[in-house]
Amino acid sequence: MNIGIFTDTYFPQVNGVVYTIFEWKKRLQKFHDIYIYYPDSEYEPKKNEFPFRSYEFKFYKGYNIAFPTDISEKAKNLDMVHIHGLFTMAMAGLYVSRKFRLPKILTYHTPADDYINYITRKEPFRTTLMKLYNFWEKRLLNSCDIITAPSKTIKNRLIEKGVDKDIIILSNGVDLDFFHYTNPERFKEKYGINAERVIGFCGRFGYEKHLEDIIGIADDFDGDIIMAGKGPAQDYYMNMAREKKNVRFLGFLSREELREFYSSIDLFIFPSTAETQGLVALESMACGVPVIGANALALKDTIEDGKTGYLYEQGNIRELKKMIDKAYKNREVLSRNCLKSVKRHSMDNTIKRLLEIYESLV
Repeated sequence: MNIGIFTDTYFPQVNGVVYTIFEWKKRLQKFHDIYIYYPDSEYEPKKNEFPFRSYEFKFYKGYNIAFPTDISEKAKNLDMVHIHGLFTMAMAGLYVSRKFRLPKILTYHTPADDYINYITRKEPFRTTLMKLYNFWEKRLLNSCDIITAPSKTIKNRLIEKGVDKDIIILSNGVDLDFFHYTNPERFKEKYGINAERVIGFCGRFGYEKHLEDIIGIADDFDGDIIMAGKGPAQDYYMNMAREKKNVRFLGFLSREELREFYSSIDLFIFPSTAETQGLVALESMACGVPVIGANALALKDTIEDGKTGYLYEQGNIRELKKMIDKAYKNREVLSRNCLKSVKRHSMDNTIKRLLEIYESLV
């Protein structure tokens, strides 16, 4: 089959959605021909990748809005549409599926209504935008044949918002052949990490990640706190941590270094309240690193409280410190549980299930 993937975000932007699409494509193209349609940017397209004229979304740095004006010609040979987004490229996928009468599947990655504060915090504008967005999201999802959601929490959230289509829980998957413990000595030497205890975070630096919780425990943590990544709230958090001598910002890390990053830390701290699954949490677990995360949205599913890590109420610094101490005491057991638990999220399992979904649509 010729399968068209329509996404609002792609390289050179680096996030969980992009890497999910990249890994899925790499494996799916062993069985089908995969075509990617995405916003144009400073990235040289590979075979079967089609960029469309785009402009940067000024409210969220690094995110581009595409205008796919000539989509029909480039998508005329497709047999199926797979949408990975909720905006202009989703509209393009919807148009193509209707024009050529193709089955369509949508993978839900981001609860965009949780990001409206990036546009405005002023009422009644915020309320109006929220209503418009929820109306569009419900209409888009109900127009699809099948929806996949990476967690039970997200499936239930979509049902509560009025989505009445078939919603299948499908993990985004983690590459267990790549993500595993590796000797971190080279990485530690490069970044000057010498403390006996090391905790950290990696990912997009957004306000919804609530990295202020990690910075807030710095004075009471006897060790290094390392954070890797970049994003719109980067300067905000760096200024907040300016006087914290044990907080280190490593910047953007390559995929290879990311594996070494996980292997360098004892615990992964994840205060985010806007995760549909939390891919970095799974990558951390694959390296045997327990996760302490916010008791919010899908992290309640990804983190098995007391087994692969602990949950805490975001903003409660005292509870976070308590969970860190508890995790250090039980780290060996938690680490073994992580390695066992993460296997059900293997990329091989995800692709096998996705191929079954494709066949059911045909």
